[in-house]
Amino acid sequence: MNCTDWNEKLHDYVDDTLGTDERRALEAHLAVCPHCRAQLESFQALRSATNQLPRELTPARDLWPAIQARLQPSSARGRVMFALSRSWKIAACIGIVLTVAGLWQWTDRPPSAAWQIAAVDGSPRIGKRVFKGQSQLRIGEWLETDAASRAKVSVGDIGEVDLEPNSRVRMIDASATDHRLELARGTMSALIWAPPRLFFVNTPSAVAVDLGCAYTLNVDDDGNGTLHVTSGYVALQHAGRESIISAGQMCATRRGAGPGTPFAEDAPPALRQALDQYDFENVSNALPTILSNARAADAITLFNLLMRTSGTSRGAVFDALAHHHPPPTEVTRAGVVAGDKAMLDRWSAEMGLDGFANF
Repeated sequence: MNCTDWNEKLHDYVDDTLGTDERRALEAHLAVCPHCRAQLESFQALRSATNQLPRELTPARDLWPAIQARLQPSSARGRVMFALSRSWKIAACIGIVLTVAGLWQWTDRPPSAAWQIAAVDGSPRIGKRVFKGQSQLRIGEWLETDAASRAKVSVGDIGEVDLEPNSRVRMIDASATDHRLELARGTMSALIWAPPRLFFVNTPSAVAVDLGCAYTLNVDDDGNGTLHVTSGYVALQHAGRESIISAGQMCATRRGAGPGTPFAEDAPPALRQALDQYDFENVSNALPTILSNARAADAITLFNLLMRTSGTSRGAVFDALAHHHPPPTEVTRAGVVAGDKAMLDRWSAEMGLDGFANF
């Protein structure tokens, strides 16, 4: 079975309706597949968020008695038909209410002009004002922590951010479709349970775009950054360049250059050093060093490099990736070197990277 087949069973796994053998087989696959683990964590986060929704909606007044009086049937058959009709209408109304409630949860609810924040340790500052306990962060305001303080930010109703010591973040926007912070320096951890592309973090070297995830983002004093995704997916964007990072992966960013090539969190040091040289320093022999140090577990790095190379270099990347993950028979070296999207999608799905290809 491939990842597409396993993904179809994840909902049943979350609902605890799989048989013992299927459950054990799926858990064995999850142990070796970071993509499916990320999908499972996204489903579990969605289930958790759904469980927090209101269990009932109380109307301002009961409209049914007046409607019933006007529609009272006069015959036995009419009463039966009326009962069936009423049941259908009630079911339809419940469906409409639930649909509207779901949409309202993420889009129609008026955005808050201020987000709630809490001092977790020490005494964080909003501008020049030191606060303890609870406070609020408004558009344009800077929240800062010193070496002894930490803070938690509630990102409207869609998630939360933990701000670590020696960090500086500013609230940029709080609209229904754009919840945006700017991380000037320091470290923040975000947990977002809303649909993708509602939460953004501007940094000096890239914009982090939430795709339904949990991640840690660090920005140093020079404006360079490192992203570590622990659940779901995050996109890093800068000047038309984009990297998609999934659970268990990291990506470096550099001021003026944008995001580099994603890599596994346990990637060999020689591979990481060569990626820095390839992405940001234009070192001529960096690519051969990457390819010679890449493992089977570094498929995401090699697949990203297929997107960033051409000609002879792309052919070399194909050879390295095919050594660890032989492509399906219909995927050819010539086709991949030519950039055939259907072949790339087919190969990525075979490797369990189909979620990556969807983005």
